Formats: sequence, structure tokens, C-alpha cells
Amino acid sequence: MSLFTPQTGNEKMDKAYANLQEHVDRCKTFDMFLQHFNYIVKTDDKEVLNKWLLKVLFVNMKQSREKHDFDKLLECVDEAKKMELQLWLKTTLEKKGGSQ
Repeated sequence: MSLFTPQTGNEKMDKAYANLQEHVDRCKTFDMFLQHFNYIVKTDDKEVLNKWLLKVLFVNMKQSREKHDFDKLLECVDEAKKMELQLWLKTTLEKKGGSQ
């Protein structure tokens, strides 16, 4: 069971999100979910499907947004130290090939 509990204010959308979450919880991989999702959808209109999935993603990300420890650290230091830490992170990631 997921911690994602949609609260959009729209009862129909909240129910649809909850139903989608049940399907997500049943699938072990994205490929399994994609196959299942394509089986259960009731429209071939990819634009409608993409818009709806983006709504779900947006609500999920907005509700589950938790700051990373590094972001919390940046809020606690002065501006000079913040810039120093950001530069350090960027440089370190570039060295490791984790940022472009």
C-alpha cells in the first residue's frame, strides 16, 4: 500500500488516482505497469492519456515533496557558504559524470 493519498478536492479525480495507485502497487516493474495500463485504458487518445498521467504525477510529486538533506543544509547556512556548497556539489557531480 502506498502513502500516496490524493487530495485534489475533486472526489471523482481522487477516486481515479486511488484506483491507479492500486494498479501501480500490483506491478513489480514499469513494463508490467505499462502493459496493464494499456490493457485497462478506455481511450486511444494519447493526448488525453498523457494529460491525465501528468496530472497524477503532478499531484503525487506535489504531495510527496520532501526536501533532500542537502537542500535543508543550504537553508541553514549564510549566502556565501550556500554558494560554496552548490559549487562543490556541481563540480563533484561533473567529475563523477552525474551532471552536465
